[in-house]
Parts: sequence; C-alpha cells; structure tokens
Amino acid sequence: MTTPSGPRTFEPSRLATADPDVRTVRRIRFVSAVLGSAFLIVWIGSITVSGDFASEFASPWQWGPASIVVLSSLAVYLVAAHGTLPPTTIITIGLVYEVVMSFGLAGVQYFGAFERIPAEYMSRDVVGISIVVIWVLTYTVLVPAVPWQALIALTVSMASVPLIYLGSVADGAAPPLPTTEFVLIFVTPYAGTVLAGYVIVRIVHGLGEQVREAHRLGSYHLDERIGHGGMGDVWRASHHLLARPAAVKLIRKDAFTTHSYDEAVARFEREAQATATLQSPHTVELYDFGVADDGTIYYVMELLEGTDLETLVEGHGPLPAGRVVHVLLQVCASLEEAHRRGLVHRDIKPANIVLCRVAFKHDFVKVLDFGLVKHRLDTRVDGDLVLTRADHAAGTPSYMAPEQALGEPVDGRSDIYSLGCVAYWLLTGCAVFDANNANAMLVAHVHDPPVPPSERSELSVPPALERAVLACLAKKPEQRPDATSLAATLRGIGLDEPWTAERAAAWWERR
Repeated sequence: MTTPSGPRTFEPSRLATADPDVRTVRRIRFVSAVLGSAFLIVWIGSITVSGDFASEFASPWQWGPASIVVLSSLAVYLVAAHGTLPPTTIITIGLVYEVVMSFGLAGVQYFGAFERIPAEYMSRDVVGISIVVIWVLTYTVLVPAVPWQALIALTVSMASVPLIYLGSVADGAAPPLPTTEFVLIFVTPYAGTVLAGYVIVRIVHGLGEQVREAHRLGSYHLDERIGHGGMGDVWRASHHLLARPAAVKLIRKDAFTTHSYDEAVARFEREAQATATLQSPHTVELYDFGVADDGTIYYVMELLEGTDLETLVEGHGPLPAGRVVHVLLQVCASLEEAHRRGLVHRDIKPANIVLCRVAFKHDFVKVLDFGLVKHRLDTRVDGDLVLTRADHAAGTPSYMAPEQALGEPVDGRSDIYSLGCVAYWLLTGCAVFDANNANAMLVAHVHDPPVPPSERSELSVPPALERAVLACLAKKPEQRPDATSLAATLRGIGLDEPWTAERAAAWWERR
C-alpha cells in the first residue's frame, strides 16, 4: 500500500481504522479470548477445589458443555486474530459462536440440575433466569450485526434453555410441566430477551451506519487509514460500485488559515485538473478530487502495491548503479510529460517515488503528489525536514533546488535538481548535504558544492552516472539537463550489470 507522503512500509496489517466492521472483529477477538480463558480457569479451579475428577468426567453431559465453551472460544479467537477472512465473514462466524456459546452455557448451568427440583417446586423463582440471557444481551451490544441475522442468532440462542429442559424431560432427568407453567418459565422470559436484543441490535446497527456514512466521500468509502501526517490522512478506500480499490488523501480544513483556505481550494482544484490529464504510466493516476461538507479537501488516487525509495534504502541500503539508472529513467518519463504540459512537481523526493509490482512487472516506478504542495514551516514529518509556510516555496529542504530555496520562480529544472538529490540518496544512502535544521540545509543547497557520490558510496558508481548526477545538482538551472536529455544520457551509460526484469523479479521474490 502506498501513501502520498512520508517513508513507510505499505502493508495491510498497518490498520488504524474507524470502520465499524473492523472494530466489531476486534471485539469478537476480545470477547472470545476473555470468555474462553476465564471459563477455563474457573472450570479447572472448581474441579481442583472439589477434587472430584471422576464424577466431573464420568459422562459427556458433565464435561461436554464446558468443553464446547472453551474450544469454540479458542476457534473463534484464532479465526478473528488470523485476519485472512473478510470482516463480514468473521461477524457471521461470530453469530454462530453466539449460538454455540448459548447452548454450552445453558448445558453447564442446567444439565442434571432439573432432576434435583421436584415438579411441585418448579417455578421461575426456583429455576431462575439463565446466564445465557446475560451472555446474549452483552454480546449483542458488543458485537452488532445485520438486524435480520442477529434476530436469527438471538432466537436460536434463547431456545437453548427450553430445548435443554425438554431434552432432560425426554431423558427422564427432569419433571414434565403443564403447558402453562412451561410457557411462563421457559418461553416468556426468553422471548422477551429476543425482543429486547433485537431492539438493541437495531439501535447499534443504526449507529454503525452513521459511522460508515461519516467515512464516505462521495462514491468512496474510507476503509482503513494507511498514512498520517500533519496536514491529514491517507486512507485505503473502495468505490460503492467498482471493485477497484483506491487511495484517498485528506487535507483538513484546519491545516489552513481562514484567509488561505479558499485560495488553496482553488489552486488544488486547478492542479488536480492538470494532473488528471497526465497519461504517463509512471505518474500515479488521479481518479477524483473534491471538497467534503466539512471543508476537507480530498484526492482519490490509484492504490499501489510497493514501497517508496526512502523506505527501500533505509531497509536495504544503497542500490546498485544498474537499478538506480532503471529507476531514474522511469521518473524521467513521468517528469518529461509533466514538464511539457507546464507542470512542476516541486517536491520530488524518495518518499514520493514508489517502486511497485504492476501486473507482471517488477520495479515499476510511480511518482506521487504532483502539485500537492504543503503549507507550514520547519517541521519534521517521518524524519524529513519540511518547509511548508504559505508565503514560501513548498518542498522538502533535503531535496530542494537552490532557486526554490531562495523563493525564486521554479520550472522543470528544479525537479531535475531534486531528482539528482534522489539519485544521490539511492547511490549512497545519504542526503547530498547534512544539516540539523531546514535553514542550514537550504544554505548548503544554495552555496556548497556536493561531495561526489562515489566518495560516499559503499558500492561502485560508474563515472558517467556520477557526472549525470552532478550535472543535475548544478547550482544554476541553465546548467542542468532537462528530463529528455537526462534520460538520453542515462540510456548511454555503459553498465557492467544492467538491472534486468529477471533481476527485479528475483529481488521481489526474495523479499
């Protein structure tokens, strides 16, 4: 999974979501773990205290119900914790668990109990209300389900006590009751519980629907948060009609001043429209753009399977020269189209370049965040110094061109400088300049010559590649290549070990 900002590993397990179904699964896992463990401890404790192991295991009617409670709890916990099934399927399994637990608890409470009560003393006061009632009402509140499914589970669960009584009568272990008394003792209270539980289900389900609606933007439902930053969040989302997943980037209204918000919306809309016209396969596809009712700006983009270059180098070290050239050529393809259309990225950095698996292709580059500039100053986001003041050029100082640092007009050559910084990072695992704060970093980009990457890399850097990188890092824009000429230069570099499709596939397979 990818997010449009910051280094991160994109895995579905990184879940921070308010989706009601996912939270319900978490509750199923919690309830099954707590109830199963508590019952097992009490069961073992009671046998140990009494010391009567023989009678406890003399008949399946003695140990069977308790075993059902413990084993069903363990099974449901493992299913809910494993995370391979969809939440809706686990919720359905949870309803079956509710029924099985009801029969298990009723069996523990009543098997053999009725034969000790003479028929003339059988009454609601003597028999009492089963613990199953408490279990079912508690479970209904904690684990809400679709009302009609919950009604079925409630009805079958509440039938456990009268069915166990009738079974005991048939077995001769309980005295038969007249119909009227049977209804009063074993039907009326449990039918009332079914009605009360169904009302609870309707209320809780309605609240869940409100939460779902709150997590809907137009035709998209926000499923799980996969990224978080100072300006907002990035969510994995699904279209209510289409099967294709998407990534939704939210930019909160409170990230702007009142004066700058309207200008920001207008600017973002223009940039979204321009970005949507880009057709390079190496530019992340923009599906939609809009403003929610609460003023949140949102972008809907393709969801990627891969990892950004910052995370890649941090986890695996500098890349071999052949792979660096392979990556840079694809970024050049994205930038070439954008620059010809008059678009400047303004924040090219490793975290905004993602290596993906697309269909059967490996190491397929996608460039993120065209035109999605930031608006606050000298904060750290996932380790990056970020220059984001509304009246200053936006970008990340570690990868910012000198003219961008000075607040001068920028064009495509500024992106080329940033790409040179990215190449430097890929070859060395280091930023071009080391600095403790944003201002010192900007001064270094404006005045200091870079150390050649071959002097800082643990891997071999071909001289032709080093010259190409240093040309991108020229202080004056007119001394830098454009995306087209840079790509031509990169293709002409003689590599001892080119990065082939087979090598890329083998790398992904290993990891």
